Amino acid sequence: MQYEEVSWYSERVNRWMRIKVYGHYGVPVICYPCQGKQSDDFYNNGMIDNLADYIDQGKIKLYCLDSNDDETVDYQGWDKGHASYMLSQYHEYVVNEVLPFIYDRQGGYCEPFLFGCSMGATHAANHFFRRPDLFSGFLGLSGNYDNKYFFPDYFDENAYNNSPVHYLDNMPSDHPWIEKYNQKTMVIVIGKGAYEYLVDYSNYWLKEVTDRKGIHIWYNFWDESATHDWPSWKYQARYFMDLLLEE
Repeated sequence: MQYEEVSWYSERVNRWMRIKVYGHYGVPVICYPCQGKQSDDFYNNGMIDNLADYIDQGKIKLYCLDSNDDETVDYQGWDKGHASYMLSQYHEYVVNEVLPFIYDRQGGYCEPFLFGCSMGATHAANHFFRRPDLFSGFLGLSGNYDNKYFFPDYFDENAYNNSPVHYLDNMPSDHPWIEKYNQKTMVIVIGKGAYEYLVDYSNYWLKEVTDRKGIHIWYNFWDESATHDWPSWKYQARYFMDLLLEE
């Protein structure tokens, strides 16, 4: 399997950020790590091996990102405004730094697919909803789409702008983004197994909002066999990868 690791200092998030690239060709997939994890999260938990045949056959090319969760959703300091600002800066980092890097590696403009589990799903969906003109869609496994979960006592403009259930609820029904959403592939998966109760409410809330707005997301509500953990996510990733590549 072809592998590359690159890093550069991002002025937007004020730190060195790595990208681990797996594959030589195929649909570019931006992979976000779980909460508090970094670009080795997919490798360390077996997701790279789980999708190795897709990667080796040139069907997909994975771009695994670092996070700045320690300064955003996991921030322990008093300045919650700084934390919400840095969450918006992470979005700016992906749009203005990661995407040009992917264009270079892919040989030109493309619309990457976004994928993540847990907090990674939250980032994937949020970044897609904010800029559907730049991405081909997303697969979110066990995500939380209510940013008040992370900012319960402080909800400023930046926190709001990264909370899909809130900004989509306030989006006018004739907003041009809605037509753009519906031209793309959007899949959300949540189970009823262990620890899914921590985030499942936001999936049902998001479904109510998007159904009302006419945003056609493919929601998948699984049973107790689907837990908030890597064995379920690896199974779901393979299940939906076949379907997504047929799109």
